[in-house]
Amino acid sequence: MRGRILAVLVPVLLLSACGGREVSLEELRQQAADGAYVLSVDADVEAGRDTWMDFYEAAQAGEDAEVTLVSWYSGDPFDVSRQDRFYTYHLSFADGVYTLTAPISEEESVLETYACLLCFAEEPLARSEARYQEVIAYVLADDADLTWREVVGNMGRSPVDGPLYIRERIIYSEYVYAAEAEPS
Repeated sequence: MRGRILAVLVPVLLLSACGGREVSLEELRQQAADGAYVLSVDADVEAGRDTWMDFYEAAQAGEDAEVTLVSWYSGDPFDVSRQDRFYTYHLSFADGVYTLTAPISEEESVLETYACLLCFAEEPLARSEARYQEVIAYVLADDADLTWREVVGNMGRSPVDGPLYIRERIIYSEYVYAAEAEPS
């Protein structure tokens, strides 16, 4: 069943991302709730947590696994464009390597490989005005000793920055807000 869902879903997502049939956020939410993929809205995972954890646990156990992630962005925070956009990523784990692919167009896609998938559960900095109590982030990297501080410090850097640049990618982030936190 899962293979059939992905076989139908991926072409629909690709067509929409490449200017084909529009896919609504509600449609994406329903498909994610049905376990087809992980959906993040404005960089916060909203649906598909179980799908993600199934992937993560299988990969941590050394088993081949794959997951599709859809990232939806509600307009442009800088008012350059008000158009909603979404991006589709496919992450697989096989033979000890994480492979991330993302379609750019119908003919072209990005392919990146990483050695590890790190999990961080971090509180915001004390002087931060963050509204969340904790961020749970999964980061693809080549260095298993990478710290969250290094990931945050790397934001905004590019390979042009030379030795300061660390090749990593935050692939999953979930924010826990005060109302969602378990009572103590």
